[in-house]
Amino acid sequence: MRLHTILLRSLGALLCSGALLAHAQAAGFDFVALGDTAYRGAADDPAYFALITRINKAQPAFTIHVGDVWGGEACLEPDHQRILDAFARYEHPVIYTPGDNEWTDCLDPALIAAWERIEAGKAQAGDQQMLDKFQSLQGRLTHPGRWALESLSRIRRMAFATPQSLGQNRLALERQSEVSAKFGEMVENARWRRDGVLFATVHVVGSMNGLSNSSPEAAAEALRRNQANVEWIQATFDEANTTQSKAIVLAMHGSFFDREPGRGQTSGRAVRGGRYGAYAHVARALQDMSANFGKPVLLIHGDDHDFMVDRPFLNPGKEGEKPG
Repeated sequence: MRLHTILLRSLGALLCSGALLAHAQAAGFDFVALGDTAYRGAADDPAYFALITRINKAQPAFTIHVGDVWGGEACLEPDHQRILDAFARYEHPVIYTPGDNEWTDCLDPALIAAWERIEAGKAQAGDQQMLDKFQSLQGRLTHPGRWALESLSRIRRMAFATPQSLGQNRLALERQSEVSAKFGEMVENARWRRDGVLFATVHVVGSMNGLSNSSPEAAAEALRRNQANVEWIQATFDEANTTQSKAIVLAMHGSFFDREPGRGQTSGRAVRGGRYGAYAHVARALQDMSANFGKPVLLIHGDDHDFMVDRPFLNPGKEGEKPG
């Protein structure tokens, strides 16, 4: 797969986004948003590192990476360390929120080894059966809960151990784990400010937001993280109101708006899974809080591998109607 920059979806109109840079017109600062990078691992590193060099030359205030830092891995400690080493190439602060490829979609190393042997023409007994079984389960919310939860634990320990961003020049962050007595494990949800704009990351991922029937533990994690995310969104809007912020920028990995039918239209998209699905509560919180906030709100996310700027909560063809 080719190297992708992030898909942008706009709920408001404060920030003007280009291919890589977003510029806050009133305050005069630039930041970069990207995601879904280096899907082929080391084979994509030259292109990814060249992109980082280009970003460094632009000297943005910070970069937001919305996850999917590889295409498919076992998600073991060396895999995560390789990504942290890449983040260390950025000369400015990097704020990272995980994607589904980093944990919910992690693969059993035995499966990866079987696939590699098959590709090399050196298949062993049972390799093809293992691969066939895995492929038959795709799309049925059956990702391996144990591998997912182990990788989530690694991410939290390795990438979010301090109240600071990644990158060579660190930025102080306010983490949900520090301000919420209920969700002390949510070290990855962060918040920061720049020139009157409040920024926040929210740990929402693709693959149905990790809602898996593979194990009770995986399902419990998804439900609890969903509760934490809704609380964090609400707390961020409350903070913006208290501090009289000019605008809010939210960044997450997961794409939760349907693209079909009518791919390419600029508004009125349905939420994936419907009103009772894996994204329903986060979508409703964003919709309601944005409408009540009454100021520009920008939502940045990846996952779809397309670049788009739209207003998905507006009903098409109804000029001036509130989001609904």
